[in-house]
Formats: sequence, C-alpha cells, structure tokens
Amino acid sequence: MRNLLKVTQLLCLVLMLFACTPDSELHDSTTEVALSSNNDPCVDEDPITRVVNNGTIPFDFKVYNAIGEEIIFIPNIPANSTTSWASFEPGETLFILDSNDPVVYDDKVEIQMDTCMAYEIEIDSNNTIVSYTPINL
Repeated sequence: MRNLLKVTQLLCLVLMLFACTPDSELHDSTTEVALSSNNDPCVDEDPITRVVNNGTIPFDFKVYNAIGEEIIFIPNIPANSTTSWASFEPGETLFILDSNDPVVYDDKVEIQMDTCMAYEIEIDSNNTIVSYTPINL
C-alpha cells in the first residue's frame, strides 16, 4: 500500500512535467526568421521582406529600388493573412502599402536594406503600419 502512494505521487509529477508547454509569446518574428535559416549564420544573403496584414482590408504591397524600378509586387493581400518572404537586392529600398479604401491612408517607408536584413511589415487592426525597423539576420 505504501508503494502505491509513492507510485501515484511519481505519476502525478511526471504528468505535470509533460503537461507544461512553452509560452508562444516568447517566439516572435525575429525568432521565426532565425529558425527558418536553420541557424546557419547569414553571409551576404539578399535582404527579405513580407507583410503581416492584421487589418480589416486588403492591401497591395510594392517594393522599389533606388532608381525607381518596381522589384516586388504582391497584389490584394487579404486581411488576417501573411505573405511569404520575398528577397531583393540590397540598397535604398522604398516599401509601399496601398489600399482601395478611401478612409485608410497609403503608407511609404524608405529604408537602406543591406545583406542579411529582414523587414517584416505589420499592419494592425486599425489598418496602419506598426513596424518600421528591419532586423539583422
């Protein structure tokens, strides 16, 4: 009978250990980008970008290089969706989000993007950009 009580306590302890899960809030987009590259150090890789649309309307996403050439165009990004990562050549880069909604202002962000950089553009529930800083990979 005494052994049954010890086994029950041990079983409860084991169940509690396996029931614990990591907090998903600890994993942000920076961690996701780093993990997606298999933890290899970034060496002279082209910069990347994507859009996280947490807004209520679709957006068109355009990226232009320093001489005004459109290098990325992703039309009609639906609300509550995320695009795939897109790569482009380093340099002065203009990011543009357009919408057809007259109440929502279009937004432009110009950033010097170098190798091994990522820029995740996040749109909040008010249909405005809330991220203006790229990260180094």
